[in-house]
This record gives sequence, structure tokens and C-alpha cells, in this order.
Amino acid sequence: MKRTGLAVIFLSLLLLIVGCGKVTTSQKSDQKHKVIEKTIDYAKLSDSEQSEMTFIFTKNSDSSAVDLKVINRTSKNVTFNGNKFLLIYPKKSQIDSTDGRTIKIGSNSTKTFTNLFEDLNSADFSTIGLYCYKNNHNKLAYSEANSSSSKSTNLKDESLQKAYKKAAAKEKVPDSKRSNGRNDTERQNSVPNGQITSGQQAVALIQSLNGPAPQGTSYTFMTDGSSGTNGAVKTNDGQMVFWVRLFESGNGVAITVDDWTVFPNRTVIHQAPPEVGEPSNNRSNDSNLNDSDNDSDDSSLNDDAGSDTTDTNDNYDTDNLN
Repeated sequence: MKRTGLAVIFLSLLLLIVGCGKVTTSQKSDQKHKVIEKTIDYAKLSDSEQSEMTFIFTKNSDSSAVDLKVINRTSKNVTFNGNKFLLIYPKKSQIDSTDGRTIKIGSNSTKTFTNLFEDLNSADFSTIGLYCYKNNHNKLAYSEANSSSSKSTNLKDESLQKAYKKAAAKEKVPDSKRSNGRNDTERQNSVPNGQITSGQQAVALIQSLNGPAPQGTSYTFMTDGSSGTNGAVKTNDGQMVFWVRLFESGNGVAITVDDWTVFPNRTVIHQAPPEVGEPSNNRSNDSNLNDSDNDSDDSSLNDDAGSDTTDTNDNYDTDNLN
């Protein structure tokens, strides 16, 4: 009987010890699980952690929107502010993403976000650009010209690196173009040092900021019934401004690509005069430079593309076609 009692006591102690061991192991497992599920904003990841993420930007068939696929191979849940993605062009205004959500991608998972960028057109992809998050320190992928998809692995492509640096470099003016011997037409269309006094000068100012119009498009200045001999238009509040438009023509129809308002004091707003014509897409103003402009010249501020609406010219005339 005594041996039986001792055996029972021994078995009870053994079960108690095993049970405690299981509780301890479970507690350690829970603590490890909590560490793995840490959530962090992408901009706060280390360089090595950022390299463990892949980004694929894909534009739709008519280039009006861009989707983003994210592959997260880190041990952390990564978040993004949906309206902090940027498409940056050298010497032009940036395009901001339009998704206001907080985007979250779990550890070792993949997600696709549709219409991250909207209200775009083919002109937005005619030159090389750079997809970034918050600023140009968080590069995600080059936007390759005339390509439907851009993957983050292209950041290591030397040809794309050189193309982007070349586009951002300040263009040197040959000595032959510094001559003061210009004819009357050149004087009329040159950019003055002081006030803007004509529609031709307003066009020249916008062209100096943007560069030549993309193939198939032209700059012009718009006029209406209030325009004087210098081509200025009058807004509802009585201001005289110049309205410069970039348009694409074909089959007898002029399609609006972008608009700018130029004030006589050389102030430029990246939209049509609100009181006169229809405003273009709500893009960043020329004065709103991002970090990518730090290495480029301040004279390069504007975007080449905007709204994609049809101008019937019922009320406004198109002058000074380039």
C-alpha cells in the first residue's frame, strides 16, 4: 500500500512539472509573436529592410491611372500614407498620389492598390520620372518613358540612372546663342527680365520653364473679347493676366493638355485663370518644389501635362501657334 501511495505522489509531481513547462513555452511563443508583428512606416525602415521590398507600378491601357503592387519580405508590417507617393520629373512639377487611405502590407505578403495615381495621360509618361515615397530619399522605381510597367529593380539600371541625371542637369547655353544681335521676332518672343507685357512673352516664359513642347503638341496663348492688343485676358476681379495653353491638335480638334496663368509680374500658376476658363488638373503649383529639385536648376518648375479636355474654342481664340 505504501509503495502504491508513493507511486501516486510521484506521478502527480511529474504531471505538475510538465504542465508548468508547457505554460512557460507558450508564454515565450506569445512574446516572440508580438515582436514579429511590429508595424512601421516605410520611411523609417533601414536601408537593408527597404531593399527587402519590391514595388511594381503599372499604368492602365489609356495611361489615366497607375496601380501599385507591393511585395513585403521583411519581418515587419509596413504602412504607407496613401497620398504621400510621388512621381517626380526633373525640372518639372511632381505628381502626387490620390489615395487618401493608410496602406498596410503584412510581413511576408503581397498587396495591390488600384488607382494610386489618377487623372493622368500619356504625356505624363513621355519622359523618364522617379516614383518616390514622401521625398526623393525613398526611391521606389524609375518611371520608364513609354513603358507600361516599372519595377523597383530598375533603380540599379545604369542607363536609367544616367538618363535621369542627364534630364536633371542644367543645360549649358552655347556661346553662339548668347549673341545680342537678334531680329524683331526674336525680341518679341524672348523672355524679358522685367514685366511680362504680351502673350508671346508669356508663352516664351512657360517654354523656358518647361522646355520645348512634346512632339505633337504646341504652346499658345488664349484670347477672348476682353483681350487687348497684347493678348491679355481680364478676370472677373479685374486683373489682366495671360493664359498659356499646351494643346494637341488632330482631325481639326484641339485637345487641351495643360494650362498656365501668367501674371505681368512673372508669377506663374499651374492652371487656367479660374474666372476665365476651365481649370486644369489639380497639380502642385510651380512654387511647390519637392526634395528632388534640390539638385536641379530653379528655373525648371512646371509639368508638361494636365487635364485632357476638349477645347471647342467657342469663346476663346487660339493665337501664336508654335
